[in-house]
Amino acid sequence: MDNAGYIDLSRQSGLLREMNAIANNIANVNTIGYRRESALFAEHVKALDDVDPSISIATMDRRYVDFTEGELATTQNPLDVAIEGQGFFLVESPDGPRLTRAGSFSLNAVGEIITLGGRRVLDEGGGPLVIPPQAGSIAVASDGSITADGQAVGRFGVVTADSASLVREGDNLFRADSGYETATTARVRQNALEGSNVSAVSEIARLIEVQRTYEMGQKFLQDENERIMRAVRELGET
Repeated sequence: MDNAGYIDLSRQSGLLREMNAIANNIANVNTIGYRRESALFAEHVKALDDVDPSISIATMDRRYVDFTEGELATTQNPLDVAIEGQGFFLVESPDGPRLTRAGSFSLNAVGEIITLGGRRVLDEGGGPLVIPPQAGSIAVASDGSITADGQAVGRFGVVTADSASLVREGDNLFRADSGYETATTARVRQNALEGSNVSAVSEIARLIEVQRTYEMGQKFLQDENERIMRAVRELGET
C-alpha cells in the first residue's frame, strides 16, 4: 500500500470511531443527564525529501464531551433532583467516587438514596445519604440540603471538576482524574430531571454526513486496490 492508501485508511478509522460516537449519542437521546460526545481530529504533517511534497495524515485524536446543560422537566418524585449550573452529583463506585448529572434517585431497602443503577448517592463528605424510616415528606433545598419531616438528614455532594480531566465510564458516570471540588454556584432543584443534551435531528444529520464521507473513502480504497492489481497484472505480462 502506498502513502495515499495509508492516509485514507487512517482517515477511515477515525470516521468509523466518529460514527460509533454519534450512534451512541442517538441511542441516549432520552437518557437522563446524558452528555453528547463528538470526535476531535488532528492533522499530522511530515516533511519528505526535496523531490516529494510533505505528507499529511488526519487521525481521530480524542473524543470531546459537550457539557452544555439539558432541558429540565418537572416531575412528582421528591427524589428527582437536577443541577442548575455547572456541577455533578457524587455517587459510589468500587473504584472511588464518580460524578453524574443523572438525578433520578430512589431509596433502597435500608433507606439509602441510590441511582437508577443501584449505586449509593454520596453526601459532601463522601458518605451515603440515608432517609429515616417512615419519613412522610422529603424536601431538598437549592444548596442540596435534605430534610425529612423537617429534620435535616444531610446534603447532596455537588462538585465541579476540570472538564478536560473527566473520563466517561459506563452507567452515565464520569471519573475525575484531576480530582474535584465542592460546587459553589450550582443550584439543586427538586422535583425536576435534566434531559439529555443530544439533539436527535442534528445527530442524524451529522451521521448521514459522516457515512457519506466514509463511503467516499471506501470507494477510493477500492479504486486504489484495483489500480495496484491492474499494475501488477500488466507488469506480469511483460
